[in-house]
Amino acid sequence: MRVLVVGAGMVGARVLTQLKKNPRIEVVTVDPRDRPYAVEQGIIEDVDYHAELNTVELKETLSKVRPDLVLVTTSKEDIARTGVPGLEVLVTALRNELEATAEVPIITVARIGE
Repeated sequence: MRVLVVGAGMVGARVLTQLKKNPRIEVVTVDPRDRPYAVEQGIIEDVDYHAELNTVELKETLSKVRPDLVLVTTSKEDIARTGVPGLEVLVTALRNELEATAEVPIITVARIGE
């Protein structure tokens, strides 16, 4: 089974730690940052795809990776590193569009309180 993990921040790091427990799961990661939290913590060496977390680039990544399952672990901090008001709306819209248009199961994993 191939799982695409979108976002390698704190939530993504927790997800990656759990997925690595099963060697039959092939994990592929996508994140725009050079050294997201999961890399800094040594959970993964590097992300597989450095892409902006928007619907166009994520759909391209989906077509390249062809995963069986997508886990979206992004937060507003993953989308932009500036304090732009309304980013929560953008993150929700991104998740909703991916869930509605992707041909594979998409599950959103959020932090407690998000």
